[in-house]
Amino acid sequence: MNDEQFLVLNCIYLRKLVPTAAVVECTALPRDAVDRALTAVTSDGRALDVGDQQYMLSEEGTQRVLAEYGQRYTAERQDAFYTDWYDRFELLNGQFLAGISAWQRAGDDGQLDRLLRLVERQIKALDGISGRVPRYGTYRDRFERAIERVDQGQAEYVVSPSVDSIHNIWFEFHEDILTLLGRPRDVAEA
Repeated sequence: MNDEQFLVLNCIYLRKLVPTAAVVECTALPRDAVDRALTAVTSDGRALDVGDQQYMLSEEGTQRVLAEYGQRYTAERQDAFYTDWYDRFELLNGQFLAGISAWQRAGDDGQLDRLLRLVERQIKALDGISGRVPRYGTYRDRFERAIERVDQGQAEYVVSPSVDSIHNIWFEFHEDILTLLGRPRDVAEA
């Protein structure tokens, strides 16, 4: 599997059902590269075109993505840098989940400001790991775009499932780092 195909399949793996435009945004690949990769992964059955330019993984595609993580990140799974980084992330993750809940209950600017400060801490933390896992830089960029939209008054970019919201990006990153480390997601966290 080449790098473009991995990035595209990984995006679909993390998002579950994803339109082409979101694959471009998620992977930061040019549209023509995404189109080539989507053609390759649908023609061999790893991904399914479910219509309206939306894609999901087949069972085989899911297994191939997980196997690819195992091959690409074998050393990282044994490296204390990554487990230590993840342990620090989990502390921030707990604060983030509490912040999302508090904002959804209160909906006030104070709660939103606290939540955005947590996201800014995550952006800085991503800078510390994206030198080792370069594709993690796309999460930083996506967070920054979502924050910019929130700052412009587009509150849907906090938690809406239909846009590249802060909550969606966070959830995808959490799934990504867990998969990189070969750890299952605790179903109670979702």
